[in-house]
Amino acid sequence: MSKILIRMVSHWLGDTIASLPYIEKFGQVNPDSELYVSINNNFINLFESVYPTLKFIKKDCDIVFDKILPLEYNFNTSVQYGYAKQLGFIDGPYLRPKVTIPNMERPIKSKYITIGTHSTSQLKYWNHPKGKKVQPEAPYWNELCGMIRKEGYTPVVVEQHEMFGWAPYRNGLPSKANKKFGQSFLESMNLIYHSEFYIGLSSGMSWVAHAMGKSVAMIANFTEDWNEIDLSLPDYIRITNKSVCHGCWNLENKEHTFDVSDWYWCPKHKDTNKQFECHTSITPEHVFNEIKKWIK
Repeated sequence: MSKILIRMVSHWLGDTIASLPYIEKFGQVNPDSELYVSINNNFINLFESVYPTLKFIKKDCDIVFDKILPLEYNFNTSVQYGYAKQLGFIDGPYLRPKVTIPNMERPIKSKYITIGTHSTSQLKYWNHPKGKKVQPEAPYWNELCGMIRKEGYTPVVVEQHEMFGWAPYRNGLPSKANKKFGQSFLESMNLIYHSEFYIGLSSGMSWVAHAMGKSVAMIANFTEDWNEIDLSLPDYIRITNKSVCHGCWNLENKEHTFDVSDWYWCPKHKDTNKQFECHTSITPEHVFNEIKKWIK
């Protein structure tokens, strides 16, 4: 029996979550091969029990493989399909990913909604028209949290860091939310799992919430509608504004090149009054009107 290694080149959590359903399917259509999977070592325990047919290995293992398939991120197609295509699946359906759900008690007794505010580039944040100086205050998130509280729900922000980004204008957490930061990853997952639903960005924790079966509202205008989760799902809302510049992420390698060293990268409008208009144009009222159907 031949040994095949599928190696995730990306070490990001969202990419890993999206790829695994088709990696599992690859194993199903290749039953005569012994399939191994290499992902970020920190993520292995999230998937071993829900993908029992896959053999997750650490990157420093010494197994000799007959074939190695590296999976590269593709900016120009949907996250999951980019990986599925590399595995030979053309025009396949969206497959909902899975993660191991924490077996922990409900952490908050009252009704609450979890939110995720941080990401890995300023382009991905829910930026405010006033620009860099208000980033520590998270003004749009604060306004939305106020609306959520008026409906009888507690907004709970779930993050690893209280402040994140590049100094001097790092991004803070909204003061009108119950701040939960610095806890373990499993505690963060448990907070999201027991919440009514999750509001976030195009980031790893939105994928975690989705994989746990939670309803997800995603503020994401820098990518195209088809980039992340299947739009036809009833438990997914994608919040956008197509009247302004949007979708630049999916033009990578076509019209521009992402500069990972530039935290404030904005390929078309950097250092102008239109910088990050993809997200500054999305108001708290807009977000609230989109999610209110989930507020009971």
